Amino acid sequence: MEELIKELKIRDLRVGALKYHKHGDFEIDIEGKDTWKYALAGANTVAISSSVKFAVIKNDKIPVDIDEICEKYFGDLDVVLADGFTQSDKPRIIVVEREEDAIIFERGCRVISVTDEKIRGFNIILNKVLELLNRAD
Repeated sequence: MEELIKELKIRDLRVGALKYHKHGDFEIDIEGKDTWKYALAGANTVAISSSVKFAVIKNDKIPVDIDEICEKYFGDLDVVLADGFTQSDKPRIIVVEREEDAIIFERGCRVISVTDEKIRGFNIILNKVLELLNRAD
């Protein structure tokens, strides 16, 4: 995914990356910092902002809706690459060792590419993503 982001950036596209963490709780805050203290005190939502970055941490059990997340946080971008949203109906790139394993992840979605080799399959994936973006225009 990192290489795909780099290639899309070379093409002057505004790219977002979204990761679903299937193990439940995760931590991106730093212990002892103000935002960590606010969350520890019970704040349901904590945000930090500067002149160059903005981050929000919601400490609630919320439904994971990729469309809502994209609309709220990624609306100003040309493309959003999402990793791990296996329940989504969005077009997908599946990286598996054997093509028959792709059925596990396909779930009725349009599959952009199935590959088992990151390097050899990369240009195929990049071209399919660019083709999909051109159709969206």
